[in-house]
Amino acid sequence: MILAISIRRLGVIVGFIMLTVGLFCAVGLRVGLTEEGNMNREDLQITIDAQRVTFAAPPILREGNWFVPLEPFAKQLGLKVEYPEGAKMVVLCGGVTSELCVPLEFQDSAKGVVDVDGVTYVQPARVTEPFGFEIYEVSANQLEVIQPMHLAPEFTLLDLEGTPRRLRDFRGKKTLLYVWGSW
Repeated sequence: MILAISIRRLGVIVGFIMLTVGLFCAVGLRVGLTEEGNMNREDLQITIDAQRVTFAAPPILREGNWFVPLEPFAKQLGLKVEYPEGAKMVVLCGGVTSELCVPLEFQDSAKGVVDVDGVTYVQPARVTEPFGFEIYEVSANQLEVIQPMHLAPEFTLLDLEGTPRRLRDFRGKKTLLYVWGSW
């Protein structure tokens, strides 16, 4: 009788472990590390000032870097896209405070711009950083872009131990600023 109960318990424990491992594997395959071969358009999510960006052509993953279709991305950032005649490059123009133009060369993944089947793809940071936008990697497949006018001014304060802390160090984290004065 005691042996039968122990075997039954062992069976329940083994079944529970197998179920747990099976669920872990199924969830891990769905949300785990992404591979280039099994990507789809829902795998990369980009928001600009909390508004999700949608693309007609899907973003692609190449050599571990995300590339998005340039024109809809630049349009949502308020930038103009120009293709100089005869040149293998694209020029982005725009800016918040002044008109800035930034050239980007094609066919060089290291430079962040590629042309695939007539669609120009770009690494998001290659577009956002020159124009002062902040880009944050929320997760491996989620990026958040914030316009400069929506950012808090940069400052540094001492913490309770006297260590200087920059506001930038807390980006993406919930932060409470407690300001106290003795005036």
